[in-house]
Amino acid sequence: MTQKRNKLQKEESSYHHGELKRALILAARKILKKQGLDALSLRGLAREIGVSQMAPYAHFKDKQSLIQAIASSGYEELAFRMVEVQKKNSGTKGRELAYIYGVEYILFAIENPDLYRLMLSQINSIKQNKLKNKNKEIWNISQKPFLLLYSAFANDKLNKESAYAKALGSWSIVHGIATLAIEGHLELPEGMDIIQLFQMTIET
Repeated sequence: MTQKRNKLQKEESSYHHGELKRALILAARKILKKQGLDALSLRGLAREIGVSQMAPYAHFKDKQSLIQAIASSGYEELAFRMVEVQKKNSGTKGRELAYIYGVEYILFAIENPDLYRLMLSQINSIKQNKLKNKNKEIWNISQKPFLLLYSAFANDKLNKESAYAKALGSWSIVHGIATLAIEGHLELPEGMDIIQLFQMTIET
């Protein structure tokens, strides 16, 4: 038992301050993208990054906890991308900033369809089973993209109710377009791409 524990500690130290967890999540996302959710397993991840079969269990008690971590990483990345695009367009606010955020949101979903589906499924499960308090971390992380949309309008001197309503409407549009796109349900007019569709939608 001591020998096994020492081996796990050695593997942890080789990834420097908990980087093993990050390595496992990144490997899991790679498998998800290439092979789908059914191909994910904790032991498979261990083989993928070259650690013992028990090493992943130091961070994830089961596959479900791994899936939640993957979903959380997706929301973190989406929020990060939205913040970065805002930095590149400093001074933009309100409807224009919401448009920029929306473009990034749609592109993220199209580039990561399986991850996006996984992200939504985890939040839907939490909401349906009323488990927000038991899953505070992922729930709070999942709200970051919407809160960025909200802040775009709130900083445009709107009252809270109006800013929330506009953010909700914008989020509904980008979520709808993104979902329809990755499920193959959008038939666009010839010569029009998804971003042009989004632009036309919010201009009406």
